[in-house]
Amino acid sequence: NSFITVIAAITCFLFPASPAAAGDGPQPHRLSEVDLKQSVIWGSTAEAPDGTALSFGGEDQDAADGQSHTRLRVNGEWKDLRDELRSRNPLQPLREKVWALRNLQKDVKARARFLYFEGMAYDELARRTKMELSPGQEKLKAGMKDVLAQVYELKPDGSAGDPAVAVFVARVLENVKVQVGADAGALGAGGVTSDLLERMTLTQEGLELVADVLGAEPPPRALSTIVYEPKTKVFILFGGDHLDYLTNDTWAFDPELRKWSHRRPASAPAPRANHTLKATGDGTVVLAGGFTYASNTDYVGGQYKDFPEVEWKYDAAADAWSGPNGATVPDSRTYRTGPFNPEFFLNGPPPDAAAFKAVLDALPSNTWVKTNPPHLPRMNRDWGSAVLDPDRGLILRWSGGHSAHGGTDVLHYHIATNRWELCYPVEFPLGQLYSNTSYPDGLNFNLRPWITGHTYQNYGIDPVLKKMLFTGRERQVYFYDPDLGDWTGRGDKPKEMCYSGCFYTLTTTPTPGGLIAWTEAGKLFRFTAVDAAWHEIKPSRGSLPGACVDNSTVVYDTRRDRLLFAKKQYGDNTPYDGELYSLDLRTLEAAPLSPQGKAAASDVPYLCQLRYDSDHDLLFAGATLPPGADGVRRTPAYDCAANRWVSLKITGDDPSGPKGRNVSLGLMYDAKRKLFWAVDADCKVYVLRVDLATADLQAL
Repeated sequence: NSFITVIAAITCFLFPASPAAAGDGPQPHRLSEVDLKQSVIWGSTAEAPDGTALSFGGEDQDAADGQSHTRLRVNGEWKDLRDELRSRNPLQPLREKVWALRNLQKDVKARARFLYFEGMAYDELARRTKMELSPGQEKLKAGMKDVLAQVYELKPDGSAGDPAVAVFVARVLENVKVQVGADAGALGAGGVTSDLLERMTLTQEGLELVADVLGAEPPPRALSTIVYEPKTKVFILFGGDHLDYLTNDTWAFDPELRKWSHRRPASAPAPRANHTLKATGDGTVVLAGGFTYASNTDYVGGQYKDFPEVEWKYDAAADAWSGPNGATVPDSRTYRTGPFNPEFFLNGPPPDAAAFKAVLDALPSNTWVKTNPPHLPRMNRDWGSAVLDPDRGLILRWSGGHSAHGGTDVLHYHIATNRWELCYPVEFPLGQLYSNTSYPDGLNFNLRPWITGHTYQNYGIDPVLKKMLFTGRERQVYFYDPDLGDWTGRGDKPKEMCYSGCFYTLTTTPTPGGLIAWTEAGKLFRFTAVDAAWHEIKPSRGSLPGACVDNSTVVYDTRRDRLLFAKKQYGDNTPYDGELYSLDLRTLEAAPLSPQGKAAASDVPYLCQLRYDSDHDLLFAGATLPPGADGVRRTPAYDCAANRWVSLKITGDDPSGPKGRNVSLGLMYDAKRKLFWAVDADCKVYVLRVDLATADLQAL
């Protein structure tokens, strides 16, 4: 491979094989669902004439890394070769060093992206850049020098692996090293720009490419057919869907040597997945079809678009692809475009905190106002809520599933600048997208959990751990770190939190001691960061109702150190009885509150969004009452001090909608700014300043 080809291989995401490459004829389509009862989904298996078979790829829902690794069947018995391949790979230690550098660049980029979206003044940005980013980038710079030195020391006799691999890796790393040094200089000067963030993405991808080549087996992928080529007696693997990108790399597995080799043809077909591979018997393999991404933003629209059924041929001995026009650089990637890609949100003028602060300072009282962020995420993020991260000044939206967005990404809304941030390219679960409850379990290739059919309030920020906890999976809780913009691990849940449909009813709220989860059986558990475990909170007196799908909320009352519970039975035909329950966290006494106006509170249409306003001592409802004689839909609230239901006259762009109920509303109270925030399913953002003196507060 020429040096130019190598450079193109790590910059190809700037020039991806676009959906148009599939032709104008094929329309976006959806993929078929798979049986989620099997552990491995989206994998591939091929068999040789003598009965030897190779299995590779797909997501293993039970694996700690989410991957289905290399398995070989010999004499009728399957053997997992992952550990054997790694132990026999002389380049594996070097691969791990390169991957550690990749993780370092990813983390520095995440922090740089956060600072960029905060839109601070230049002097403050320069100070924080030098303090928070420069040390990491300088460490990366030193690490690049060390790794390159090791690459150049590899023995040319092949005892430390294929010499051609060392040449390929050295060329890529030299280019990456230059970029890392330039970015270190930019950060040392105090600058964070959209161009810098895009360059860091290039660096990360270059390191990923090197790590893939140095590894003992190909990187994980889905819907990538394997075929046995009898003349050269190897199995051939091409391309596949990494779920966040498509690839067009070529690999061969020798069953006699039990070894994978990364092939480096001069060119290759465009990245794709779900294609066919057939061996002709003369040393060539024929490829046809497959899909690319459609990046479709239509409601429940097809996300895949087929390539024409034209044939490509791969000569296994010559390591060469031949076919129609349209060959591209091997080891390329195709990402989704538009709002499915982080770079989309970097478009336009840089974020400006001072400008948006002026907007917030001028807000009218008791009037919902749309903030109109310049770039809205897609697709719709239905069937869930949004939560406030007060320490970072972020709103986090983790919702979708069912007939909505089904990715793994947690959206960040920067309160300081009115800007949405997408932290990594969107991943979709192939044919499970838009299903009601049939989403894969476990971790995907990037160690991220798939969303559930609904999220409602089963996730929240733990104020002690400073991470978001997602409790909606039946077996485990998953952790999301906003500083890294990514999922960072998982842990066990107590058995009382592990039940079918827990994503519907597990309801969370932050408290000073940790995030609390309320179950459908009326059990309470608090997560404690010190031991990373859930502990049951048992009432010393009285009992609590259980949480219910669609219509229950638990909220922390900061003035009285108590929890407040609201619940209505499921279904529109069952009215709310107006009751609230409390649990004093000091005495652990549980009791109904029987507030004044209980009967009138039957008009409150939705109980999933009750949020405590600590400044006005009100439990504010994210819903509105039926119109009064004046046509106004007033907003219900619970007056904590007087133990009564009241209503307020709140006007403007009401996020609850024309019927007073929005099942995908995310309502939050921002005590720092003394503002309410709301986010709807389309990621439109609303803000409200409450002034009780002019809100016409009335008993309900």
